[in-house]
Amino acid sequence: MFKSSLLVMIITMISRVLGLFRGTAIAYFFGVSYLTDAYFSAFKISNFFRQLLGEGALGTAFIPLYNEKISNEGEEEGKKLIFSILNILSIFSTIVTIVMIFFSKEIIQLIVSGFPEETKMAASGLLKIMSVYFIFISLSGMICAILNNYKQFLIPASTSIFFNISTLASTIFFGKKFGIEAMAYGVVVGGLLQLLVVIPSFLKLMKTYSLKIDFKDPYLKRILLMMGPMLIGIVAKQVNTVVDQFFASYLEAGGVSALENATRLYLLPIGVFGISIANVVYPTLSRNIAKRDFKMAEKDILRGLNILLFLIVPCIGVFTVYSKEIVRLVFSYGRFTENAVRITSGALFFYSLGLYFYTAIQLMSRAFYSMKNSYYPVRFSVTAIVVNIILNILLIKPLAYKGLALSTAIASGLNFFLLLLVFRKKFLNFPLKSFNFFVFKSSAATGLAIAGSYFINNTILKLALFSIIYLLLWAPAFYKKRMEVF
Repeated sequence: MFKSSLLVMIITMISRVLGLFRGTAIAYFFGVSYLTDAYFSAFKISNFFRQLLGEGALGTAFIPLYNEKISNEGEEEGKKLIFSILNILSIFSTIVTIVMIFFSKEIIQLIVSGFPEETKMAASGLLKIMSVYFIFISLSGMICAILNNYKQFLIPASTSIFFNISTLASTIFFGKKFGIEAMAYGVVVGGLLQLLVVIPSFLKLMKTYSLKIDFKDPYLKRILLMMGPMLIGIVAKQVNTVVDQFFASYLEAGGVSALENATRLYLLPIGVFGISIANVVYPTLSRNIAKRDFKMAEKDILRGLNILLFLIVPCIGVFTVYSKEIVRLVFSYGRFTENAVRITSGALFFYSLGLYFYTAIQLMSRAFYSMKNSYYPVRFSVTAIVVNIILNILLIKPLAYKGLALSTAIASGLNFFLLLLVFRKKFLNFPLKSFNFFVFKSSAATGLAIAGSYFINNTILKLALFSIIYLLLWAPAFYKKRMEVF
């Protein structure tokens, strides 16, 4: 399982690095301006529904119930469920896309009402273009969930590589001539490529396809019922982002872009480590729980949490202590000014305080879903969003955009600890001795690595030395126990 995680992490790392290049290209050609504010806002709205259905509640609800159905009724009946889900998703995503196209102006007005009229008009036009992206990415995300369930992780993980190549190419080759709209068309083409790349593997696995929707299938009804609470939870998570945008729209021009650029950096370890490990662990965890092998289930969760500590704690150290150096290295080209470096690094510092929580929530939420329980993740997500809004109101005046980032970090920390405590109380009370050990050792190793690299002037050499020191401090443990160290 963890060998698969490593391969997925490598592919995801390639994708995320391409995503950083894309962010650098946007910064180079467009800087931090009302146009980038408009683009990032429009993209987040079109991407919002993907999180709900393509890669969120639908895929997560599907896996445990699909495994139950094929166990009880066989593979052929399971395929009918897959076809019903994909056909419903096709119809729904098309309807949502049409609504976004015709009501783009109203949607923008609702979500980023603080923008100047010029920014709103630009965002509305970009949303019309990018709305079609939802159809492609929702179907691609669902197919990826199906392939992951059959232990096909590499192709689903590689889809975002094609998306980043498309958007990067559109910026570099067409950005000067067509402006910010080139980015929007790149998003649509990237979404189409993400769908096309998974279809061959899906058809090879299914060997057929049917356009029929079996509304009488009890498993379809159970999936939709299980989705309901999950949708609320995922909406809460996405509303966090929308709320941040709403408040940021009242700040100086470039505030949304600064938050977006900082988000792009801290999402690198979340995507590479957090989501990769959660996606690989989830199917195995679901099967172990279905077989009532709770010892293995406990081991899966604890090892996942420990691996995340080993990987994420040094990222927190780097993103907080070296935030300006990293932002300058990645974005400070072309029209990206020193002022943009300052505000982006400030946002990155405060976002990064919650970095472990963001990643571990991915794993702990799936632990609940494996138990076919979506109530608690939803409840805690809603609690987190309420806390985030309250903190935004309290902190935006003294800390401006940094207050929005800090609010998100604190709310995520609350969400994670509630998930951890309640899961251990209600389901599997796994011991936290090794978890606490990893908190201590990862933090100590990170502190020593920072001390050993702090006075190096060259950023690349600084980060390289930090990594070498951190890994050397762990080397004896890995030599003795290998992966059993986790």
